[in-house]
Amino acid sequence: MTLDYRHAEHSRDFEPTDNYVHLRERCPLHFEAEHDPSFYVLSRFDDIVGLLRQPDVWRNGDGPGVFYQDNGVLGTADEPDHGRHRRLLRPAFLPTAIARLEPRLRAVTDELIDSFIADGEGDFVELLAAPLPALAIAELLGVDGEDRESFGRLSADAVQALTGGDVERYHDAKRMLEDHVEAGVEHRRSLRRAEQPTPNDVLSLLAVAIEEGTIDQREMRHLGYQLLVAGHETTTSLLGMMLYRLLERPDLMARLRAEPALLPAAIEEALRFDSPVQGLFRTNASKATIHDQTIPVGTKVQLLFASANRDSAHFDSPDTFAIDRESSEIGHHVAFGWGIHHCIGAPLARLETRVVFEQVLARMDDIELAGDPQRNDSFVLHGLVHLPIRWTPRR
Repeated sequence: MTLDYRHAEHSRDFEPTDNYVHLRERCPLHFEAEHDPSFYVLSRFDDIVGLLRQPDVWRNGDGPGVFYQDNGVLGTADEPDHGRHRRLLRPAFLPTAIARLEPRLRAVTDELIDSFIADGEGDFVELLAAPLPALAIAELLGVDGEDRESFGRLSADAVQALTGGDVERYHDAKRMLEDHVEAGVEHRRSLRRAEQPTPNDVLSLLAVAIEEGTIDQREMRHLGYQLLVAGHETTTSLLGMMLYRLLERPDLMARLRAEPALLPAAIEEALRFDSPVQGLFRTNASKATIHDQTIPVGTKVQLLFASANRDSAHFDSPDTFAIDRESSEIGHHVAFGWGIHHCIGAPLARLETRVVFEQVLARMDDIELAGDPQRNDSFVLHGLVHLPIRWTPRR
């Protein structure tokens, strides 16, 4: 049936998932006709996973957003290119490699908290949730310190275009970020030519791959860009929304402070409850039928991960934020996607979130809202751009 529902509008609500139950129950394949370009929205868990299990039919190569883009890499590419890019980057994202970052992440988190802890009040997003992921992904890639100040702003410009924003601004931001990446790769190539040691980072992997012919210059630039953007915005959203839910449930915050071993389960619940990526787009390579509707070739379909993660067919009391779910439910969400395109940076996002909340709960007491939070303006991403809080430093 047709549902009188404007997805591009209502998915920008502060609590967008309040609307998604209507999609799942009454219109599991919704057509967003008034948006330019028009697109379909798929909202049930089983339907979404079913499409993700068909990467040859439901393709990534037209881009993850509502507009069509060419020449993608990794998460915006299809096989065999996707697999080639993933194999190249895998050494940097192995659990052992990510674990080696923990001491540095812990030190950076402490430094950030040191800079504002005595103030007793501030914006959690601006003070910690935004800068920490930016510094973390820059550390992993090997982005120079002087470049780190600018790429947060450029990343925000690029992400905004996913939902049909200023496409020219997207291209400008993408070009500038890629210039940073290429400069870093060229520096590592010069070190290699001089037989000097290179840093153990992603830009060094890209430098070797260029020399060996595994990737070309365009792929090198785009891979670095994609990791910078994807590794920053989504983790910022996860950190902000998780703290907001704990502010709503001070009993859970107190429990996590007393039992930090529960943090990994709480992080999985935060990912399920407020999926940082509401839903990415796929495009069909051949005519398809979904819920008795024929989908023409080349149609954009948004896979609404945030709705799937609130599907009562898969989660008990899905609209309750609960950190003690059954083991069969913990981590069985699609916040990081599913299948061959499962987010390569998921271990880093989980590590960052655990480190941040271990330090916040250990060093800040009596945390409470100090004003109205503000969410981002997107129907692809869901996060906060402002979260004003006050606290008492713990002794």
